[in-house]
Formats: sequence, structure tokens, C-alpha cells
Amino acid sequence: MKFLKFIITLLLCSTMASIAFAANITGTITYDMDEPTTRTVLTINTQEQHCIDATKGAKSEVLVVSKGKGIQNVVVYVRMSGQKVTPLKENPVVDQKDCRYLPHVTAVPIGTTVNVTSDDPVAHNVHSHAAKNEAKNFIIQKKGIVVPYEITKAEEIKLTCDIHAWMSGYIVAVNSNYYTVTGQKDDKDNWIHPDDYEKSADTGKYTIKDVPAGRARVVVWHEKLGSANKTVQVPASGDLTVDFKASEFKPPKKK
Repeated sequence: MKFLKFIITLLLCSTMASIAFAANITGTITYDMDEPTTRTVLTINTQEQHCIDATKGAKSEVLVVSKGKGIQNVVVYVRMSGQKVTPLKENPVVDQKDCRYLPHVTAVPIGTTVNVTSDDPVAHNVHSHAAKNEAKNFIIQKKGIVVPYEITKAEEIKLTCDIHAWMSGYIVAVNSNYYTVTGQKDDKDNWIHPDDYEKSADTGKYTIKDVPAGRARVVVWHEKLGSANKTVQVPASGDLTVDFKASEFKPPKKK
């Protein structure tokens, strides 16, 4: 009987620890700078009718700001000392749809394999500009082909297409299992087109759930704005608000 009570006590302690000693980190990432955010219309150099039709009037995704001053495609992640990072069990997908990378930015924990594919009826070339990981460069000849890409080290990897010069995207590998990307999906889990995001009232709100209590660093990254970070103390429960403004970002180093 005593042994049974001991087992029950252990189970209760384990359950309480998993519930009580984690909090949600939430906040907004907003644009507060004077520089204009007008998006450049892309130059489409191709004879392929599919791409001509799909990209008519397409604009750059390098910086997309909503009417509510939210910023799309900002990677937010939490770093903690001693954190063991585990790769995703299900491979995330980087698609090429309507002659653009979808999503424009994909965040993954290190060790994850990303499935790169295409939903387009035309050939694409995936040119990975990795410095710390394997710099892959391969052709996807037709719709439905899947090429696995294992990411072993933390890095922001730019993707381009040598066939379609206007196409670009990023795989951002982070040393964390607590991360998100702003402004990508709606409440029904549908991808938000940058044109629609630009017209929206989104305030750049994000939430990272169940972050373990303790000292941590919240890091943000954006392809144009650069990066910023704040050291915080994550409480044992509840929510912790951590906001960022574009003016706090340190611009990326020019390569």
C-alpha cells in the first residue's frame, strides 16, 4: 500500500511539474520607423505562361507591414541554457506554388529534415545559400517531387531559384523548440497572402506556448530588419508579454 501511495505521489508531482512550471510568451512585433514600406513590384522574366499568370502584379515579400503596423514573417524563438533541442518528428514542407516559395519563411529546430517540393506545373531550381549547412542546389522538374533537406546547424538559409530570379525564401534553423513566425496563417490555418496581410489590421501579435520557467532570451529575426533579443524571466505559469519594435532591430551584416 505504501509503495502504491509512493507511485501515485510521483505521478502527481510529475503532472504538476509539467503543468505548473511553464508559461506562454506573448507580445507584438510592430513597425515604428519612418522609412516607407511600399513593396516593389517584381520583375517577371519568363516565357512560361503559368508563371506569367500566377505572378501578375506580384510584389516583393522582403518587408510586409499591415495597416495595424504588424510585420509578417518575423521568426521569434526562445533560447534557454541547457535546453535540449529535438528535431520535428514530421518533416515541414517548403512548397513552390504560383512561382513563389510558400511559406516565404520556414522556422525549424536544428536536426529537422525539411521536405522541399513544388505544386507548379513548371520546373524549379532550388538554390540554397547555406554557409553552415549543406548548400544544396537541385532541380524539381515537375509537380509533386519531394527532396529532403536535413538542417543540422542554426542558420538563416536563403533560398532562390536560378530559373526564376524573382523567387526567394528562407529556412531559419534555430537552437530551440519554442518558436513561431508572425503573420503567416489565419484562424482557420490557411496561409495569408502578403497582399492580404498588408491590408489587414494585424498588430504583429505572436504566442509561444508552454515555455519552461526560468531565465531565457527571446530572439527575433527578419530578413530585412535584422535581429534583436531580450533577456527575460519566464514565470512558472500564466503569460509573459515581450514586445519588439522595428527600431530595436540591429540590421543584418552585408555580405
